[in-house]
Amino acid sequence: MDNASGSQIPFAAEPINIPKSKVVGLNDQRFLLVFITGTYYGPDVIHEQPRKSALQRIAFQLPPYTQDQLGGSVVRLAEFESIYYYVLRKSHPSARVKLQSLYKFLQGHLASPVKEALEDERQFTTFFPPSFHRHARYKGAYKVIENLVFIDDPDISHINAEDIERFKRLTGLSEFKLDRDEARFYRHGQRIDRDEERQARFLAIQEAQVQAQNGVALPPFVSNSTQEPRKRRRKKDQVETPIMPRKEEESQSMHPNKIGPSMVLLPSVPTAEEWSNILRLAKPSIAYTGTAAARQVGPLIGLVDIGVSDDAYLFRIALPGVKKDQREFSCEVECDGKVIIRGTTTTGEQKVCKSSRVFHMQTQHLCPPGPFTVSFQLPGRVEPREFSGNFGSDGILEGIIMKERGRTGSACLTFDS
Repeated sequence: MDNASGSQIPFAAEPINIPKSKVVGLNDQRFLLVFITGTYYGPDVIHEQPRKSALQRIAFQLPPYTQDQLGGSVVRLAEFESIYYYVLRKSHPSARVKLQSLYKFLQGHLASPVKEALEDERQFTTFFPPSFHRHARYKGAYKVIENLVFIDDPDISHINAEDIERFKRLTGLSEFKLDRDEARFYRHGQRIDRDEERQARFLAIQEAQVQAQNGVALPPFVSNSTQEPRKRRRKKDQVETPIMPRKEEESQSMHPNKIGPSMVLLPSVPTAEEWSNILRLAKPSIAYTGTAAARQVGPLIGLVDIGVSDDAYLFRIALPGVKKDQREFSCEVECDGKVIIRGTTTTGEQKVCKSSRVFHMQTQHLCPPGPFTVSFQLPGRVEPREFSGNFGSDGILEGIIMKERGRTGSACLTFDS
């Protein structure tokens, strides 16, 4: 999965006063669980464009899919929670199940009520079999559901009018289309899965191992010394946990006491083996060599933004002052999602000749002239042969590459200058 694109600032839940007369029963509660799951989620079947929801596939009697037909997209468990509570944000509180019940529903273990017969006993695993939609941890950190896509504007032509009216009455919504970013990052006020703390511990262990083996520091990190200790751990066991930097607005909104992004420089030039170990353990960091790493202050070559859609990845990388000559510039993408850019910078000279004049540079904050490489990792495997890009006059290289459908090798970008 993903780290789909969009605003990272969570949307706070707003209290809504609803009369007690609108308290709903268990059948309505289960109806909403099944309806939301079956309408707003579908399997990531590669050949289906647009993706179809689970209930839509049942209504159209589509044939079962196989593992080879799935594209590998993931939905974070935290996002699933947010979307569920976002849909029900205007409903009576009795319409929403508690978080632990939602987890049981996802695992197919939500028990039937004792005093009331259920109209619909289907659960998440009825629509999405665990053999195809495994619950896992993405790179040892985030909890995800595999081969699943979120459909923010579902087709409801196959749903009968009674169910549509029932959904609208129980949720208080007038339409089915959701604001994708608001839904995915909605703060529902429940206890959420601590994916970020787990990722921080995961990275801290790896960093400690490489430091013990090689005696070198790692690339930039943000100190997390203000993090509250977990209840299950004793206070004396707490250590300062470094985590990878996040977007400034997200970090400040969720952790206002943090100092913000900071940088640690390597005390000495690492060997090739040490550098390989740092790159392997510091994913998804961005690695620079050559003139891209030799700059002082000011604009930095290689700043990267990455976006995710249902079937492709988008990246934009800043390459100011880089020659566009295809004999000196290349962008290669490997099937595991690794992007390697090689080129030559033209900035940072001591003397600049312009308009029959010679300028002696008083400051040299841009990258010095010479060859460089920038490499980074996309979130998942890709189809290297389905890669297109554009190197604009603004110095931004933009590339779009499809997610993996079959095993291939690597490809080199042909760009439009």
